[in-house]
Amino acid sequence: MAESQKASEIRERARAWRDLMIQMTATIMIPLTIAGMGLYYTRWQQNVNDLKTMIDLVSDERPERQKYGVAMFEYLLKNDKVPVEFVAAQLDYANNSSDPQLLGAMERALTAAAQTNTNVQAVFKEAVERLPSRVFVTVLNEQQRACFSKLLTGLKDTDGAAITVPSIAMAKWDGKVNEIRAMKDDDVPKAEAIANWLRSIGFDIEVVNLTNRWSGAKKVRPNTFEIWFGDKDLPPICTGKDVTLASPPPAN
Repeated sequence: MAESQKASEIRERARAWRDLMIQMTATIMIPLTIAGMGLYYTRWQQNVNDLKTMIDLVSDERPERQKYGVAMFEYLLKNDKVPVEFVAAQLDYANNSSDPQLLGAMERALTAAAQTNTNVQAVFKEAVERLPSRVFVTVLNEQQRACFSKLLTGLKDTDGAAITVPSIAMAKWDGKVNEIRAMKDDDVPKAEAIANWLRSIGFDIEVVNLTNRWSGAKKVRPNTFEIWFGDKDLPPICTGKDVTLASPPPAN
């Protein structure tokens, strides 16, 4: 009987200690949890404020404030504080800005941040894929310039939204064929899609991948292409013959 009572007392003491430990743990953890949630919210609010400040600076018409905005954009990117949606929105704004140098400044900030934070390169790639493909065109003469301008004018709205042409420049080279040049392996399917649209209207063109053929390709942003007119006959649509424009097939 005495042994049974002693065992019962031991169990009671063990239960009391267990309950006490639970209460002590709860007493400690509840304030820590509240403090942790407060710290998380404070940091989240600070991130939101930083993004708002950066957007306000970048969209300011004054060049000196834009400069600070781009610098803040780079800093936030290095510290993983800019979601891909914000990157895409900022690039889209810069792409349509009246300031022709803003897009280049934003891209340089992204490139610089990617050298410090490897995650930025993936964010950069995903963001620019949401933008229209950027196509720089080089022609040999004014006839070719007028030809490509006519092709752009004839594009349907949906097709025109798929590409943007920052410039049509004139330069001499010894190419005998027309080329569309991709700077990244992942961009070759898009180059093929653009080439197929051009071929569908009688413009013979070859796709060239410069990824491993030109060292400067690695410095070019994704989703960027070059079209070089060679010494070839112009397509029928540029020589007065009626040709129905067709949309490029989707990239694989």
